[in-house]
Amino acid sequence: MQHYSTPLAVGVLVIIIGTFVITFFDLYYTVPHVDKILHVSGGFIIAWFFSQFWFDKLKDFGQLERLVFFMAIAALVGIFWEIAELSTSFPPLSNFDIVRHYLYHGSLIDTLGDLTADIFGATLFALIRK
Repeated sequence: MQHYSTPLAVGVLVIIIGTFVITFFDLYYTVPHVDKILHVSGGFIIAWFFSQFWFDKLKDFGQLERLVFFMAIAALVGIFWEIAELSTSFPPLSNFDIVRHYLYHGSLIDTLGDLTADIFGATLFALIRK
């Protein structure tokens, strides 16, 4: 049995620390695309988590199959995140500034960049974890 609590804990820490640092230093407004760092990290951590969670099922996969699986799962999680961001544009969530502050709805280009960063992070994991 593999332990998937480590990538889960690391993921929560990356989100909390990353969001705190970016917000505290107002980096969203001073560093273009700073959130892509979190998305690459997120894709990496999602791939890490699922490599542990479904270890027994994935051990028989070839390297290319694992790569495609990790890219797909990171894209799926990324799509759910982007839907959560979009949902802050509509009532009742649009009325809560604290929610909108942390789940910012960007443009289509921002969304596609975020998903690309998620997939890139998963790809890095798959290439490192042979």
